[in-house]
Amino acid sequence: MACYRNEGEVVRLVNVTFAYNEAPVLEDVNLAVKAGDFLALIGRNGAAKSTLLKIMVGLLRPKSGEVRLFGWDIRSFRDWDLIGYISQNAGDINASFPATVAEVVASGYYGGWRGLFARRARKEIVEEALELAGIKDLAGRLIGELSGGQRQKVFLARALVKKPAALFLDEPTTGIDAVAREDFYRLLAHLNRERGMAVVIVTHDIGAAFTRAKKIGCVRDRHVYIHENINEVDQDHIAEVLGYRLGENYVYF
Repeated sequence: MACYRNEGEVVRLVNVTFAYNEAPVLEDVNLAVKAGDFLALIGRNGAAKSTLLKIMVGLLRPKSGEVRLFGWDIRSFRDWDLIGYISQNAGDINASFPATVAEVVASGYYGGWRGLFARRARKEIVEEALELAGIKDLAGRLIGELSGGQRQKVFLARALVKKPAALFLDEPTTGIDAVAREDFYRLLAHLNRERGMAVVIVTHDIGAAFTRAKKIGCVRDRHVYIHENINEVDQDHIAEVLGYRLGENYVYF
């Protein structure tokens, strides 16, 4: 699957402040995500990590500051196919929902073609996304029949049909077992490393964050602290961010 490559920045936030009912939850946030980055955002519950991610992809508008996507002011940005977004709990779905995996993945395709050519092209693109997510064998299964880990891959494939340059994921491994989590993170690392996709993920999987990501963003006290070199992260700072210290026996994936 071909993907867009940009030598510059995917997203940049400049002095961004956001408030709910006039109560600031983010203040003067400055950060940049470049092509090929893998950024993990960590922090305590309620630290506004999900809010930050939604600001990056245009789902929330900041009270002040600037958001840029691929060099464009987000208010002028139109090439949304470059962005793949998976919301929190995307895999939660009614078990009786009658759609097949292929149908769910196809729903993420925004192509404007018509007629027989359109159907063939869409079928090929969906098959490509299914294969890249490692679930081509599940195409005909009803999504309600799948495990939590399988569903998460379905929604990843749904994001991939647009052939995005960057993936933004909000706690995509919540509620799935350790084996499925590792498999999912391995897939994200492959997309980042082999396909050149930038990845920004909100996660509570600290072990996965430290072994898969290239950068760590600590969201704390309405600010975001970016650690460019993951091998030089101050463990005292991480303990303050998380509210607990990682023990010597903490297992990293």
